[in-house]
Amino acid sequence: MVATLDQLKGLCQERKITVKPTLDKLVNSCPKESRVQLVSKLGIYFSSVERTVKNTGTITSMLCKGEGNSRTKKNINEFLSIEDRDVQAIACYPFITSISSICNGKGFPKAGDVDTLLKLPSLQKDGQLDRQLLSSISSICNGKGFPKAGDVDTLLKLPSLQKDGQLNRKLLRSIASICHGKGFPKAGDVDTLLKLPSLQEDGQPDQQLLRSISSMMGSQGFPKAGDVDTLLELPSLRKDGQLDRQLLSSISSICHGKGFPKAGDVDTLLKLPGLQKDGQLDRQLLSSISSICHGKGFPKAGDVETLLKLPSLQKDGQLDRQLLSSISSICNGKGFPKAGDVDTLLKLPSLRKDGQLDRQLLSSISSMMSSRGFPKAGDVDRLLKLPSLQKDGQLDRQLLSSISSMMSSRGFPKAGDMNTLLKLPSLRKDGQLDRQLLSSISSMMSGRGFPKTGDVDTLLKLPSLQKDGQLDRQLLSSISSMMSSRGFPKAGDVDTLLKLPSLRKDGQLDRQLLSSISSICNGKGFPKTGDVDRLLKLPSLQKDGQLDRQLLSSISSMMSSRGFPKAGDVDTLLKLPSLRKDGQLDRQLLSSISSMMSSRGFPKAGDVDTLLKLPSLQKDGQLDRQLLSSISSICNGKGFPKAGDVDTLLKLPSLRKDGQLDRQLLRSISSMMSSQGLPKAGDVNTLLKLPGLQKDGQLDRQLLSSISSMMGCRGFPKAGDVDTLLKLPGLQKDGQLDRQLLNSISSMMGRRGFPKAGDVDTLLKLPSLQKDGRLDRQLLRSISSICHGKGFPNENLVSRIIESIGLKNLELPEYIDEFLSSENFDFDENFWDSLSIDEIL
Repeated sequence: MVATLDQLKGLCQERKITVKPTLDKLVNSCPKESRVQLVSKLGIYFSSVERTVKNTGTITSMLCKGEGNSRTKKNINEFLSIEDRDVQAIACYPFITSISSICNGKGFPKAGDVDTLLKLPSLQKDGQLDRQLLSSISSICNGKGFPKAGDVDTLLKLPSLQKDGQLNRKLLRSIASICHGKGFPKAGDVDTLLKLPSLQEDGQPDQQLLRSISSMMGSQGFPKAGDVDTLLELPSLRKDGQLDRQLLSSISSICHGKGFPKAGDVDTLLKLPGLQKDGQLDRQLLSSISSICHGKGFPKAGDVETLLKLPSLQKDGQLDRQLLSSISSICNGKGFPKAGDVDTLLKLPSLRKDGQLDRQLLSSISSMMSSRGFPKAGDVDRLLKLPSLQKDGQLDRQLLSSISSMMSSRGFPKAGDMNTLLKLPSLRKDGQLDRQLLSSISSMMSGRGFPKTGDVDTLLKLPSLQKDGQLDRQLLSSISSMMSSRGFPKAGDVDTLLKLPSLRKDGQLDRQLLSSISSICNGKGFPKTGDVDRLLKLPSLQKDGQLDRQLLSSISSMMSSRGFPKAGDVDTLLKLPSLRKDGQLDRQLLSSISSMMSSRGFPKAGDVDTLLKLPSLQKDGQLDRQLLSSISSICNGKGFPKAGDVDTLLKLPSLRKDGQLDRQLLRSISSMMSSQGLPKAGDVNTLLKLPGLQKDGQLDRQLLSSISSMMGCRGFPKAGDVDTLLKLPGLQKDGQLDRQLLNSISSMMGRRGFPKAGDVDTLLKLPSLQKDGRLDRQLLRSISSICHGKGFPNENLVSRIIESIGLKNLELPEYIDEFLSSENFDFDENFWDSLSIDEIL
């Protein structure tokens, strides 16, 4: 029997339950003569709770209303009168956290009240308690005690909360947020809000809008209908005659839990001169301001202006937005920082490199201190000078990045904890820290702090993670993806998953299959074995009696990080008539759909039909798949575009040639805008009419192709940047732009954006690239092939490449070019150390 507070804490530590300070307050609030009995009962509770209970707060929050408080004493006395078996029975519930929320400050619940709530028919799904529903009920009743059965039934059966004959859980979550800790709302209030004309879209409540309303009204209760209308109809929140949802989202973040802002305050903020750019509101800036003021209400105009004009936040006479973003992360939800604190941090010698602020370093610091406010200068210095973070006498930035991920929003780690982790034998390879391993560990522990050394050892030594007597790193990577930010998995769960018959092929684990499962469950934790089996055995996913892996890959892309889809939803999608060709599923079409819906879940059948039947996507009476592929690339991960936006883009006069759509031009546009969403017509026109891109009065398509390669997936370049690049003296020959040179530059900078003028000059003047006093273009072409998409190499690397292959100032033979292309090798300086011509051949 547990008889002392120390024994109780020992029990909690043994069960990996964090002891919170409120445990001491609770025990100290109990009369001395009853403390042994209280500690004993608490011992029964903590011995019985499931492993999902992470701290002592589940019971202290129910019993403790403040140390020595009369309500606390009453709660303790009632708890002491409860039978041990009832304490044990309630502690065993897997949803004790929800029960604890309902009973916050109300005392330990009676077994009968818990039973009544958990057995309510309206809280059941497929014969089991619906935990998602219970969580919403728990939020509404936080600190209010158990609701009446009739109130629960009335709310969950409200017609305005139903969709397709089922309860709309997303809507309920928004209602639960508004009513958090306020008790059950009146049915009429729910109906009035959900039926407001200003909240409707296509005859249904607009869930994106409702989420913004819900964020502002969190724990505030229902807003008045008039207040909602006034806010949503504000002229400053409108764009092209429509409500600007992105803007509302920023306002919603500022006013999170604060209720609706005053119209005048919104107008004042959005019209501040410091927040304007080219006569328009600068949304990127507003997003940073919104982050800083999250949940703090509207900032004063003077505070905004003071921050944005700080000399230490300027670069080349302009506000440095990247820098502001790091400051914004640190101050998330903390309100505006003091100018002196910003200056002190940004001028720290340990954060500088070559006399400039080291942005990569600041990014790591910003991640650890996210939402925690500014760190002390001494703490930054101590961290960056820790011996375990040094490599070859320099700070190891890659290592700091992994540490930063684990400590995201948790503050700086203790030196001792870091040393212990980095010196673990199981994290070392050939006497050195294994960075690939640490990266997998870092992903699982992201934002959770350092793992215990014993847990690391246990995971890395699991028999099911070994291959040929070594840890299987590829396998660990898939496990790490599923457990991203969720901590370490249980050994039993790893074994159960990896031994599933449906995940095996020829008696071995099918890694390709596991990779698809891992993508679906990214950050969701381990799936249930039954869910895996059901998905992999779906008739619609089979081909010639075997699982169709190509099909699963498309499903996996759409459901990435969203958890397992319902079997019915998979069937509905794959049987859509518009996705079929000659009676079979059209895989090429599904691939385009999958690209647009990447990580967004399954599209609605109607949306698929509308898109695929657009007249502008047809050619000779058939869907133009090549055209759809370009649209799909632009909208990758952005969801389906609106039909009108697609039509507007494809009918632009500047994209047409001889009365037809110019597909070569569209491909260049598609490359730059890949994953960026459809561009505005005006932006396309501006780009294609840039003087620097014209030749003989016509658009120079070859030139645009080089620009497009550098800007792949990065959006359109600024007109000034294009002009600056094309007029660089080092890129001219006989007074004309040297296209051959530009092609080499474009290859190295593929998808990396425009290079800086100084970097281009430095590259073209490298001694090792010169021959007879001139730039060796043939050699540059070969170097360009090796460094394709990897950025510019430095003199040291270029020299080592040339020396390693045994050739100097000669054109590389084609077969060596092929072996050395960036598709075959990672651009890693360590690789070139051991490279020799014999190894290549």
